[in-house]
Amino acid sequence: MAGGGSLLLSGCVSLPLISYELPKEKIYTENRQSSFKPTLITPPSSPFYTSHRAKNTVPDVTSEAQHKSDINRTFHPIIWQEMQHQFHLSIEHLGKYNAHIDYFQKRPKYLTTVSQRAKPYLHYILSQVQLRDMPYEIALLPVIESGFKPTARSKKEAGGLWQFIPSTGHIYGLEQTWWYDGRQDVIKSTQAALDYLQSLYQINNNDWLLALASYNAGPGRIRQAIRTYQKKQSHPKAQPTFWDIQRYLPKETQNYVPQLLAVAHVINHSDNFDTKLEPIENAPFFAAVSLPKQIHLTKAIQLAQIPESTFKQLNAGYLSQITPPNGEYHILLPIDKVDAFQELIVSNQTLFNIQWQKHTIKQGESLSVIAQRYKTSQREIKKLNNLKSNRIRAGKTLLIPIPNAPQANNKSQLATNSQKAIQGNTAITTKRTHKVRSGDSLWRIARAYNTDVKSLSRWNNLSPSTPLKLGMILTVGQPQSPTNTPAYAHYKIQAGDSLWKIARKNSISTNVLAKYNNLSLKAYLKPGQLLKIPI
Repeated sequence: MAGGGSLLLSGCVSLPLISYELPKEKIYTENRQSSFKPTLITPPSSPFYTSHRAKNTVPDVTSEAQHKSDINRTFHPIIWQEMQHQFHLSIEHLGKYNAHIDYFQKRPKYLTTVSQRAKPYLHYILSQVQLRDMPYEIALLPVIESGFKPTARSKKEAGGLWQFIPSTGHIYGLEQTWWYDGRQDVIKSTQAALDYLQSLYQINNNDWLLALASYNAGPGRIRQAIRTYQKKQSHPKAQPTFWDIQRYLPKETQNYVPQLLAVAHVINHSDNFDTKLEPIENAPFFAAVSLPKQIHLTKAIQLAQIPESTFKQLNAGYLSQITPPNGEYHILLPIDKVDAFQELIVSNQTLFNIQWQKHTIKQGESLSVIAQRYKTSQREIKKLNNLKSNRIRAGKTLLIPIPNAPQANNKSQLATNSQKAIQGNTAITTKRTHKVRSGDSLWRIARAYNTDVKSLSRWNNLSPSTPLKLGMILTVGQPQSPTNTPAYAHYKIQAGDSLWKIARKNSISTNVLAKYNNLSLKAYLKPGQLLKIPI
């Protein structure tokens, strides 16, 4: 898909295009308002989710103070009953998507399968849609986008339930690194998708169908279709509807909106279409547990006592067996496992005993050679990196588990262990200084130097809430790579490169790369210019 610099998502991976000819005569030109008028409905009781509008953060899905004002509302034990007759868009536009209803009517097993995949996610997504007074059809958008597969990938590299392409994901705060892909994080990607849809709703004159079309094709393509439509009409509408401009849109987008309306219609009348939907309980499936620091996910699965497949369904954002070393993260667990897990991690701190380092595979290296070099086993390296065989490729990065050094009882043993730690790439600290610039904060500076606010504050005798002054000189204890590995590598910029492309290629974030090279995120890159890439 294209669109002059416009944001777009990418495309769905689950449903084929339906080819059909639009009638030459204008059928849908009645002068009516096509945008959705939200019905104010108090959301069903869901004490584990927090209103997105209450605070601009990831919802605290363990809060129990939400939604207690609904005692007069009828409670539906199954979520499809909760959604029934609330699909106002599909009702309003009934008769305009018949070809797509026929498609699903002939394939009743498709929605059965997708409803089974939706089981862990749908209650959370619907609760967020309700909190924002958005059409209920939005909760079904992952049916079209990904078939409710959190690891789905399209040909255009769109990913996750909501199929964000990398660039749009970055704009909406979905981090993508070697460790983690926020597009596959259920909570963060849902919040980002709803934020994006609400912004598209506003720029499309409060028309939900045009907002949905923009989500698929990009707002630039919608504006272009509107201009084409207006040129061809002797008395064009000031604000044409989706149906007016449908024929001028890309084929995928022509089908995209009717497909969603047809899904909603078939689900609303599932009995009539012989479609058996998974009986999803109208209650939270998961809750989030905040992580104080980096953990080994294999140990987390063992402590939580849940199947690995369930854990991966809920935590598809993590790409390694270890959570990222910096930043605030969470894991999602089935609701009935959360209390016991939280008690266990308080009493079992070994979950956080992680020693590892990165290794870039060199030409000619084998897994056995690398394991021998780091005094570990091939089995442990494969386990940490989710490898199914011993085949590795030069240029790729491996996480290497470092065996714990034995406890020492005398000075000579301590000295020996210290030397081993340095050789094993355990971080050492050297002092650097940083001059405070406009826009700096303790958090931004700490992140740029791969440390935390608490340490940065301690090194400078500051409170974490202390305001910074321009020109202030801060001391930074910089984690440094071992003596046998440089702290950074050089990268020569090629034609067509951007900070985002280079950061992705080297498994770091765009912000870190820009900070490391004292560049702004909008800096112009010249072919031949050298960048430092932190290792």
